[in-house]
Amino acid sequence: MKFIFGSVVGRKFQKVSHKIAKVRCTKKEEHIVLENMHEPIIDIDTWSKAQEKLNGYTKTRDRKYDNKLKGLVYCGECSNKATLRCREEKRKNGTVWRATYFICSKRNNYSGLCDCKQISANLIEEAVNENIRKEVEKVSFSEKEIKQIYSQAEKQAKSKSNLLQTKLQELKQILKKIENTIEEIYQDKINKVIQVEDFKTIYEKKQKERNKLLKEIKKIEEELEENQKKLPQINFKKIKQIANNFLKIENPNKIMLEKLIERIEFDKEKNIKIKFTFQSN
Repeated sequence: MKFIFGSVVGRKFQKVSHKIAKVRCTKKEEHIVLENMHEPIIDIDTWSKAQEKLNGYTKTRDRKYDNKLKGLVYCGECSNKATLRCREEKRKNGTVWRATYFICSKRNNYSGLCDCKQISANLIEEAVNENIRKEVEKVSFSEKEIKQIYSQAEKQAKSKSNLLQTKLQELKQILKKIENTIEEIYQDKINKVIQVEDFKTIYEKKQKERNKLLKEIKKIEEELEENQKKLPQINFKKIKQIANNFLKIENPNKIMLEKLIERIEFDKEKNIKIKFTFQSN
């Protein structure tokens, strides 16, 4: 039966402020993990089977409320991403009053102080639709322009993919060196070349470096996958049809908004600033 030494995880919760008793759950990457701290109660195979069964009970969260601008809205005061919130109240006449709004995430989860409060989601949607309408009115598509846009987008996507691939290979080489080092010090510990305490110190340091690299590699792989999707896969006629149809759309959907808008900011005075993914004249 194969056993491993257990881990101790700390800092799962953090006090919001010394002035109040409220605590918040910390992010997984903020946890303090100490490896090989105690003899485990069960073997690794039993633990893995139990986790697999528990994960089978996991249900995907059904979001009751959503908004097509979610993920694009930011606080103009502290630059943190805004959180979508919804309030409902049942009236005496039986009707339900509902208000959807965005609020600075730092203020929402008490992780810091920010002067920016909430703003109505409808107010932001109106500003977005108005700005898009004004920008679309400036646009006129010719066959030559569409072909140029198609060609430029293809070159940019391929160029970025090459850069990401190079960076990915570099990180993987560094990761391999770290993993080799971990294996070497483990063998040194087995052969009693180094003390257990020295092994733990070096091991924890290298594990942190390894985990950091794995996160970077995963991020680049996700960027590569996303960039691959941006490579033009349709012919000129299809592009022209999409362009012409877009000019007729008054209320774009979430996918279209994500292509058009880089970010939306609102400040404490409820001023709204929209940054498009294209250059606005």
